[in-house]
Amino acid sequence: MAQLVEEALRTPALPPPRLTADIYETVDGDAYVVEIPVPGLEVTEIDVEATPEMLTVTTHPREQNGQQARRYLLQEQQPGPISRVFQFPGEIDPDGITATVQAGMLKIQVPKAAASRRRVIKLTPSGSSAPGESASS
Repeated sequence: MAQLVEEALRTPALPPPRLTADIYETVDGDAYVVEIPVPGLEVTEIDVEATPEMLTVTTHPREQNGQQARRYLLQEQQPGPISRVFQFPGEIDPDGITATVQAGMLKIQVPKAAASRRRVIKLTPSGSSAPGESASS
């Protein structure tokens, strides 16, 4: 029996750790919002990088005092960095991205690139002038 317990503690029961996320589009459709739980992490332990094609989030928790001296029976929390790359349906605007951490939740506002945003085209009846044009030439 003791051997079964010892073996169970040595055998990982969980898949490798990864950052979990919820991603949704804003109501106006101009941006995405990425929410990632980061309990216990300070803002200095989180990196957010972006290109027009992707967003990369990396956490690198600092080592707690005495953590190396511990003799773990089970260690499911990742002691080192965890990284995740997110790709979106269209280009994003890396310069407009903002990120905040509140109550253990990382919230990243990711604006769509101007070329990727949906536009509403106003129609004008034929025979009338288009906006910005005068009727007489």
